Amino acid sequence: MGLDTVELVVNIEKHFGLEIPDPVCEQLSTVGDVAKWLGQQLGIANLRHSSVREKVAVQLQQLFSSRSVGEETQLLELIKDHESQLTYHRLFAETSGLKLPTLDVPKVEPPSSWLSRLFDTKLFASGINPLNRTVADLIDWTVALNYKHLLLPPFQSQYDVEQAVIGITSDSSGVEVSDVMLRSSFTNDLGLD
Repeated sequence: MGLDTVELVVNIEKHFGLEIPDPVCEQLSTVGDVAKWLGQQLGIANLRHSSVREKVAVQLQQLFSSRSVGEETQLLELIKDHESQLTYHRLFAETSGLKLPTLDVPKVEPPSSWLSRLFDTKLFASGINPLNRTVADLIDWTVALNYKHLLLPPFQSQYDVEQAVIGITSDSSGVEVSDVMLRSSFTNDLGLD
């Protein structure tokens, strides 16, 4: 395990109040693997209902109250430009005290030479426009981004564990929360050593 991975494991152990044995760490290669193992240790692996998610969903619904918004609504329908994004961020922070994830369109430019392609530092950037995702994704990202305030022991569901691990991974790796998925490999997708 490299220094980045050790730091991530320490942050996860602190947040969850559990020690992950070294032999177990060596077997956990994705964000989902860690969340699954933690859920099993906490005895909540099969529980999916999250009151935290419900509260954030209600707060976001109120934010977009002027429109008919379902969880499958594309964010592009709600946030059309940078100005509307800033407005939603400000309103949400004022009403909920929580942060919304940044929804900037990633600017993926092709590397200028074969050498820069070889040593490209944006290996983990998804290149996917987050505004093409849904309100359900925004709810999940918001929960994960605010895990330090929303997802504290005792954990009530596997969903809460998953979002906390995503949030911790985002903080530790520097990868946007919208780019961290349960299937993300720590080394191949997130660039941790």
